Amino acid sequence: MNKLSIKYSLTIIAVFGFLFSSCEKVVDLNLDQTEPKLVIEAILTDLDVRHIVSLSNTKNFDEDNTKVPVTGASVSIKEENGPTITYTEQTPGNYLSTRYKGVPGKKYEITVVVKGVTYSASSVMPMPVRIKSLNQLDLDFFGELNKIVQVNYNDPAGITNYYYNRVFVNNLKRDRFYLESDRFNDGREVKNNIFLDDPELVAGDKVKVQLLTIDANVYKYLFSINQISGSGGPPTTPANPESNFNNGALGFFSASSFSVDSLVIK
Repeated sequence: MNKLSIKYSLTIIAVFGFLFSSCEKVVDLNLDQTEPKLVIEAILTDLDVRHIVSLSNTKNFDEDNTKVPVTGASVSIKEENGPTITYTEQTPGNYLSTRYKGVPGKKYEITVVVKGVTYSASSVMPMPVRIKSLNQLDLDFFGELNKIVQVNYNDPAGITNYYYNRVFVNNLKRDRFYLESDRFNDGREVKNNIFLDDPELVAGDKVKVQLLTIDANVYKYLFSINQISGSGGPPTTPANPESNFNNGALGFFSASSFSVDSLVIK
């Protein structure tokens, strides 16, 4: 049965986005010779930890979807009226900061320099929203019992909020972006059902949910990824998602407040 979430590869989406850019004239596509694009994935949180920035390049259309790490880059994040956090490369394509705790309400700007080209993006860290609890629901779909995880939290009233649920099952991150906004839930208690498949949840699975508050630009980017992949409904015509990075880089930078909870499926 086709569930609501569909696994996707950011790399393949990036390649499709480049191939099917939003022009109106007819073009002759060469699927075997796609110019690599830089993909930057960076999340800074309000946890006192070492944060990570991942740099990779897209691959040609007919190649596998493993990442091509980008090495030798310069990465730093500047806090509004505050310090600059410097990142060092720990493994190919993965850059770690010193221990640092982001401050909700502050604006952060990331700068990435690769082969003399500078890429930058900014993000304001929203105020934190804490998970109240996680619940397990057993729902019947056409005679088939499915185990669902429900995330419960209180949405702050009078503030536009956007949420990204990062979901891990048995310590493995699920690829889909589980997104929510408070468009219809402003100031209310939220009970958000997360449908997980490929594979489906079974008794004994440990599910961890990280609730990240994100800004509007990051939400729009991740939402467009879901639309292209079909995770947010029927797949749409591939197009470049509007990253918050300049100079044609793909990916996103998000300054996010953070809450986490877990449960074991029965």
